Amino acid sequence: MGRSKLQIYGPNGEIYQPTLKLQSNTNPEKDAEELYQAMKGWGTDEHRIINVLGYRNSIQRIQIRETFKAMYGKDLIDELSSETSGHFKKLLKMLLSDIDIVNARALYKAINGAGTDEETIIEVLCTSTNTEIENIKQAYQYVLKDYGISDPRRTLESDVQNDLSGHFQHLVVALLQASRDEISYEDVEKISTKGLKSVVNINQVEQDVETLWDAGEAHLGTDESAIIRIVTGRNVWHLQEVARLFEKKYDKTLVDSLASETSGDFESALLLTLNTCLNRPKAYSDLLLKAMKGAGTDDCTLMRIIVTRSEFDLGSICVQFQNDQGSSLEDWIRSETSGDYRRLLLALLGADWQ
Repeated sequence: MGRSKLQIYGPNGEIYQPTLKLQSNTNPEKDAEELYQAMKGWGTDEHRIINVLGYRNSIQRIQIRETFKAMYGKDLIDELSSETSGHFKKLLKMLLSDIDIVNARALYKAINGAGTDEETIIEVLCTSTNTEIENIKQAYQYVLKDYGISDPRRTLESDVQNDLSGHFQHLVVALLQASRDEISYEDVEKISTKGLKSVVNINQVEQDVETLWDAGEAHLGTDESAIIRIVTGRNVWHLQEVARLFEKKYDKTLVDSLASETSGDFESALLLTLNTCLNRPKAYSDLLLKAMKGAGTDDCTLMRIIVTRSEFDLGSICVQFQNDQGSSLEDWIRSETSGDYRRLLLALLGADWQ
């Protein structure tokens, strides 16, 4: 499915860096044969598998899977699943699936499992661009079919409306409309040459600052609808200016102000949505820390972030993580994971694993 490259740009026109770089000299037939040989006979050569799948982007990995099926008449995911186990197997399956299917499947399990996994819903949807949300919505229909659900009325939005409630539901449904006022490549070019104010309506910024103050701390009670409308509808560059002017005018950050007026899942979702717009690497750095800190590791979240961000901004996320924690994401992954699972994560991180 198509993906917008606008997500590689930061709010000041800076370009976010990936860890997984496109290798143009690859050959899907050779890669398929290499994987076949790695699994042939007694035992499995996991290092050969990592050397291929740890260094191919999502399009190349799908091509390898299709080529493997054409050459050997077998599904590569099925073959790898029979030869591997544990988190390593799960990570390989994730790598060989469409990124949007990965996110859609995570959402299906979060909504339809035993109890609702609000954290996964928040992590996936509150960090997504318009294009990503539209792709996830389409992919969700494929996932429903995979689970034997053929009701045409079932959609991601209908499942969200049935499973969530209150302001949290309102926010998630607003995000699912994929109606954020994202700007064009031409506007990004303007930012790099003429500055942020060349593409931002300052009058609208000032109005939004007033609206957010009035909707929150200015009065008893909170106007959640007004807050949701601005946070889910304005582009990242506009929100950057709103946050700057809000702090200048009220001597308090917009994030802190909204945190003081909200609570629970709605607060978590609202703040992640806003923080992703204000500083995407910081938002993901915090999510990765949360996945690894404390007793046990949230491996599903760790895998999903590494896989889905490696081609876009994981390099910048690594820099942010180092700045935030004083130690590298690589070091954290080495201490929190093990075996071939760790080796493959490190390969996707662009780190030495051998």
